[in-house]
Amino acid sequence: RDPTIQSAKSVEDVIPAESRSQAEKVMAEFRRCRGQNLLLVMDGWDELPLYLHTKSLFQNLIAYPETLNLHFSSVIITSRPIASSDLYHCISSRVEILGFTPTEVKDYFTEVLGGESQAIQKLQNQLKERPLIAASCYLPLNAAIVCHLFRAQDYKLPTTLHELFTLLVLGCLKRHVAKQKRERKRQHITSLDNLPLDLQQFFKDVCTLAYHGVMDNCVTFPLEYLKTHGLPTISETLGLMQGMESFTTLESSPSFYFLHLSVQELLASFYISKLPAEEQAPVFKKLFGEPRFAAVFRFFTAFTKLETDGLRKIVASIVQGGDKSQLLYLFHGMYEAQAPSLCQFVGSQLGGELDLSATPLSPVDSLTVGYFISCIRLTTVGEFTAFLLDCSLDDYR
Repeated sequence: RDPTIQSAKSVEDVIPAESRSQAEKVMAEFRRCRGQNLLLVMDGWDELPLYLHTKSLFQNLIAYPETLNLHFSSVIITSRPIASSDLYHCISSRVEILGFTPTEVKDYFTEVLGGESQAIQKLQNQLKERPLIAASCYLPLNAAIVCHLFRAQDYKLPTTLHELFTLLVLGCLKRHVAKQKRERKRQHITSLDNLPLDLQQFFKDVCTLAYHGVMDNCVTFPLEYLKTHGLPTISETLGLMQGMESFTTLESSPSFYFLHLSVQELLASFYISKLPAEEQAPVFKKLFGEPRFAAVFRFFTAFTKLETDGLRKIVASIVQGGDKSQLLYLFHGMYEAQAPSLCQFVGSQLGGELDLSATPLSPVDSLTVGYFISCIRLTTVGEFTAFLLDCSLDDYR
């Protein structure tokens, strides 16, 4: 994440030494023995800009150490699996941390809920009805968020990930206000659309930063990033971001990052939803169908229900285009929106028939298609026919 690391041109640039001359002496010694006994740990490959994945100092250290006279050096790289496939051809071994197993998730819930059998059973029953939230719990941080909100919301879980992270953001804002001993205002924080007046500008600044970060594929924001993009200095993070100091420079060089990637994606989608209607459509087109923007698109759909004329025209063209993968992508957003009227609109564009008979469906696809069909059954006058090849939710088909 460190901007100094990202701009490095030589190994000396990334050595945390007191001076450049000291860093050069250290590397001269390692080069003398051609990297023998040198272990390099690169933490966060997925947080590098994509252009640094293909041509950079880091790529050379991993794939071509001989070009740096470090033939015998060893490298350990950490990354999310989704961003590391470009390394598979040049690494000798790979270890993937899968997170909690189903048994470990259950054990974790039992421990956090203090062994209260009724609360544990209630949580498990609700997770069975909310497969997307249940599936996210393999990540320990997400499991912790789910447990926290389950207790905070009187032992009731939200239905969608959009609702889950919206509640998390509201909780952070309430905590921020509580720290300032303003209990009265804390009680009034019930919606992102109706925040106390003195929080609104700070919240807008944080959402603006989240949006720029998503569009630039950036998760860390040094002061230089804010200046380059003409963004206001973050004077108040509202408990939604954390700061860190660069460890490679002697001068104070703070950077900021969001508490959770999904928090950044949620705030970015909220920012887009507040743009004028004519500006939302071009952003929608940019988000739609792009895996990198999948969560932002789903959250944006939840905030807006795609209700404006411009967005509905785009939705109609997607449905009428007949691309099944794009249609499923749209269904994912509709599920997060929990908007029967949007399902009814899409159903009308389908002409009374949904044909996915040649399209294999993942469990998530099946969930979203099932939600769509259930809404159509409740709202559509006349027949609506669905042809499905295979549907599965967990182990049930």
